[in-house]
Amino acid sequence: MNKSRKVESSRVKASRPRPGRPRWWLVLVLLAAGLGVFAWMHFGKSTVEKKYVPRPPGLLTFNKNIAPIVFSQCIGCHRAGQSGPFTLLNFAEVKKHMKEIAEVTTRRFMPPWLPEHGFGEFIGERRLSVNQIGMIQQWVAEGAVEGAAADLPAIPQWPDGWQLGPPDLVVTMPQAYTLAAEGRDVYRNFVVPIPTTGTRYVRGIEFHPGNAKIVHHAFVKIDRTAQSRLLDKQDVEPGFPGMSGPGEIPNGHFLGWQPGRMPAMGREGLAWRLEPGTDLVLQMHLNPSGKPETIQSSLGLYFTDQPPTNTCFKVPLTSWAINIPAGETNHVIEDSYVLPVDVAVLAVLPHAHYLAKEMKGWATLPDGTEQPLLYIKQWDFNWQGDYRYVTPPLLPKGTILSMRFTYDNSTNNARNPNHPPRRILHGLQSQDEMCELSFQLLPRNPGELALLENDFEAKKDKILFAYQEHLVRVDPNDDQARIHLGLHHYSAGRFSEAARHWRAAIQVKPALDTPHYYLGLMFRRQNNLLEAQLEFATTLQLNPANAKAHGNLGLMYLEQGNLDQARFHFENALRLNPDDTLAAEQLKAIRMARKSQGEN
Repeated sequence: MNKSRKVESSRVKASRPRPGRPRWWLVLVLLAAGLGVFAWMHFGKSTVEKKYVPRPPGLLTFNKNIAPIVFSQCIGCHRAGQSGPFTLLNFAEVKKHMKEIAEVTTRRFMPPWLPEHGFGEFIGERRLSVNQIGMIQQWVAEGAVEGAAADLPAIPQWPDGWQLGPPDLVVTMPQAYTLAAEGRDVYRNFVVPIPTTGTRYVRGIEFHPGNAKIVHHAFVKIDRTAQSRLLDKQDVEPGFPGMSGPGEIPNGHFLGWQPGRMPAMGREGLAWRLEPGTDLVLQMHLNPSGKPETIQSSLGLYFTDQPPTNTCFKVPLTSWAINIPAGETNHVIEDSYVLPVDVAVLAVLPHAHYLAKEMKGWATLPDGTEQPLLYIKQWDFNWQGDYRYVTPPLLPKGTILSMRFTYDNSTNNARNPNHPPRRILHGLQSQDEMCELSFQLLPRNPGELALLENDFEAKKDKILFAYQEHLVRVDPNDDQARIHLGLHHYSAGRFSEAARHWRAAIQVKPALDTPHYYLGLMFRRQNNLLEAQLEFATTLQLNPANAKAHGNLGLMYLEQGNLDQARFHFENALRLNPDDTLAAEQLKAIRMARKSQGEN
């Protein structure tokens, strides 16, 4: 109910006239867009690199020509403790794998860099040039000569294994976790207390998985509520399962790790706050390897004395209503969002599973000009990451952010995990599918952050509603989807539709207490107090630990003047939820009323 009113309020604010903006902002935006048009042309063309011109025979050597390429582009992963399956630190190691290196670089499978050249310029691009690929090919074909020792460049050094240098603080999972040899993917959250007594500002992190071969990806969340600790204690193993537990990724940051992703410090002015008593939650997607594997990950934190001067916001373009028929080779999913404020786009993060093959993200400016933001011609599930723009594109209010993902659920897709192919829906398992293109946005006017947040909240509600409708179409007996659809209709004031879904959920699972609780709320809001009281009582018969039902019954009995029953339910509500300030206040008022009447 509160969320609904908040969103409605934001729409009213957004419709008010706003002060005029200096024209230089629009000039800069249009200039930036114009520069992208040459490479863009509706995703039809990309910058074409020149053809490789072979060097004179016998001129190329490892030490002079190939080592600089390997050292700068390969050994970030291909060294001890990193995600590469073998090391490439010297001539002997490179020569051992030279044919493989020539093949994967020619196919641009390595280095792992998915965005196409010419559709956004990103920091740390790991694409080899045509000349570099050509030299590797020629060097291998000519017998892989080592060359003069004096020509060999120095190997890059990483202090104590930390690519960003020694961290200000290193924290490690308190206990190791053992992943079973076989079975489904595991999504697990590991709670890591932070030993800090004062507020710190984090400018960067570096994640060390500890066992990279079983970690598909990891996200770093912060939990100020201690709820993650409670969930951890309830589970006999280290951590707790799931992907929607307590905590959040702060301030729209992309705090995560994927194989091959290089750590980087955050942009100036965008540090995030770490308060005393906060827990870090390492949320991991783990893949069984065929034998039991142990993992104990660490995280390096890099602090700054400068508090944040700005706050970014994450806007994911997505669809949860995924339904890809078996055998379909070009299944398209699209989404878009109209920006309510002027923004700079700091970074972009794509995500999908094995069936995705092509991804496009772009902006359509108010004058109709299209500006490319990301193009991945061949998606690879095993090499994911976010991409930070060298020069953040400036997008004015009214710009349409758009995405288009294409999926191949046929036998033509060598990465398809299902043989034969089967219908694929949205889900957390790798064999399911996802669709998300997230943009990290910085409002030009910091005062408009709340406007952006509230406006996007309305879009999130629509996405969730569409997903729950999709789930009910797929399975009319999906009780949880029915409950969520009921809540959506209830928030919009469509009470008959809400009641229809909640009663359908009860019919599927008569032991569910939550549909009865929501029906009680609805009847109370309609002033149908007898029905409301009956539904709350039924809720407590099914689940005596429903603190909110106790609280509502306490209020209803209080309104009726039945202080004994009101006190009984408020006491139970407070016992079940010690943070229920309303129940505590009402109990205090009842005691004072009793005392004034000369009662105990």
